Amino acid sequence: MMTGKERRILMNSAIKQIIIPFLREQGFKGSFPHFRRLKSDGINLLTYQFSSSDSKFVIEISNCSPKGILLSWGKEIKPSNCTAHDMYKRLRVGSKKNNGDYWFDFSKESFFRDIYEKRAKELIGLWDEAEQWWQNDPENQRNTMVP
Repeated sequence: MMTGKERRILMNSAIKQIIIPFLREQGFKGSFPHFRRLKSDGINLLTYQFSSSDSKFVIEISNCSPKGILLSWGKEIKPSNCTAHDMYKRLRVGSKKNNGDYWFDFSKESFFRDIYEKRAKELIGLWDEAEQWWQNDPENQRNTMVP
C-alpha cells in the first residue's frame, strides 16, 4: 500500500508529463502550481491546490485585469504575479460538469488503469468548461482591479 506522499509524487509526475505540456500548447506560462495566459483583455489564471489530508486536488481558475489587481486592503499585485488564489471569484474545474465542488481524487489505485495518468488527462476532457468560463468572465474580473 502506497503512502500519501508516494501517491503525491506520482501525481506530480503525471501532471508534469501530461498537463504542463498541454497548458503550454494553450498559451500558458508560469510554473507548477500557478499558471497564467495573457490575453489582450486580461489574464487567465489556473492554480493547482492539493488537499493537506487526502490524495486529491482541485484546479481553480479565474480571470484578472491586464493591469493586475488591487486587494481590498490596498496591496497591489502585478500581472506577472497574479494567481487564481488572489482572486475573490474563481471556478473549480469540473464543478459545472459534476454539479458541485469537484476534486480530482487519486487515492484509489487500479490494476487496470494508471489513476495518475487518468486524473491528469481528466483536465483535458474538462478543458471546454474552463475556456467557456474564462471567455464569459461571469464575475467581470478582467475589467476591474478589485477582486
